[in-house]
Amino acid sequence: MSVELLLGVGVGLALSGVSAIVPGLHPYNLVAALLFSLPERKGILPADGGPGLGIGVAVGYAFFHLAPAVFYQTPDEGALGLMLPAQKALREGWGQEAVRWAGWGAWGAVMLLLLSAPFWPRGWAALRAVLAPHVGWILLALSAFLLLSEWPWGAERLPTPARRLMTVWMRLGAGVVTFALSGALGFLLLARNPLIGPLARQPLIPAFLGLFAVPSLLQAMRGGRPAPSRPSGETLPFGIWARGVGAGLLGGVFAVLFPGVTAGIGGLLAGHATAQRDDRAFLVAQGAARAFYSVGVFWLLLLPDSPAARGGLGTMLAPWAGPATPDRYRAAVLATALAAALAFLLMEPLTRGMSRWAASRAWRWVYAAALALIVLSVAGLGGVPGLAVLLAASGIGLLPSLTGSRRLNTLGVILVPLTLRRLGLEDAAWHILSL
Repeated sequence: MSVELLLGVGVGLALSGVSAIVPGLHPYNLVAALLFSLPERKGILPADGGPGLGIGVAVGYAFFHLAPAVFYQTPDEGALGLMLPAQKALREGWGQEAVRWAGWGAWGAVMLLLLSAPFWPRGWAALRAVLAPHVGWILLALSAFLLLSEWPWGAERLPTPARRLMTVWMRLGAGVVTFALSGALGFLLLARNPLIGPLARQPLIPAFLGLFAVPSLLQAMRGGRPAPSRPSGETLPFGIWARGVGAGLLGGVFAVLFPGVTAGIGGLLAGHATAQRDDRAFLVAQGAARAFYSVGVFWLLLLPDSPAARGGLGTMLAPWAGPATPDRYRAAVLATALAAALAFLLMEPLTRGMSRWAASRAWRWVYAAALALIVLSVAGLGGVPGLAVLLAASGIGLLPSLTGSRRLNTLGVILVPLTLRRLGLEDAAWHILSL
């Protein structure tokens, strides 16, 4: 491994750690801010600096951002599956265990990634050739599953059939509306990008901030402080860990294989495989799914002979990735192992620190400062159009909180435009909207 690669890994881990401390801040936003400040040409970063930076950020995101998803209650799209068990963990005082179990899931997923690394170059090329003609209808089926799999728990306790029916369809209808509105926003941004300035290169950044970060911050500011942390008394048997990692692996592999499918969808699929069994297996599966996706999808950019820029991080760093050769791929795999070992060791003190901070008196001011930072950064990088997109996305992102529907429905912002594009319906959809 070169010094440049190791330096990039260190910088990437540091960016992920800093972003984890600030509520609602995603490490990809820091990477985007760093790249926006560089001229648009190759060679600005050292030869191995781009891949090292991506590996450090991806691995750091997989481990460090489990704690803020639990203690801050401000998850991004990749950690939405943690919300319900995280709320239960905080209410009952075992938040540290929840983070620790999800971290063990992330560790298991990275180990499986490293063991499977020799098969990725040829395996990815073969799978892409087989799956490419079918991506459109698979994304369509996935969107249908996302909407139909939401079950409005608690409605069966209402006294009359009419009230039960009305409650069920109000929640399901709100989910459909959220999916449609977020999908329309994503389609408009990708088809007719209205943004100016540096954000014009990444039009979905203000949309993601509005859909996920802003509603989470506003909701967290209204909530109360969690219960004092105390040991839950539960352990993590090997069988439950293995079951959770296996379920997370299935969700993570699906998310890596198909464009537009993110860690949030992978976590949803993993959650359906474990939710009825054990909270510990569920948390392990969530950590494993997001780790496999965040690291695996960046590896696609480094595969010899068949590199593919997928996901927000890979797309941003593609101009600085350099040539994909077998030697650079092997070095990237070793760098991933080193980064995962460091991140896993650092996750425990980070979790303890966040647990103590979450119970302090200053937490509301920190959420307010994070919200102000988001607004000011979008205004500075995207101007008035960026603020307009942030405001529209925030309104859509608040719908799940107001109606009790699932926040994953906001992933229509990616699924709808990519499904239309893969099915060849993008021009027809634009013609209908222009009417």
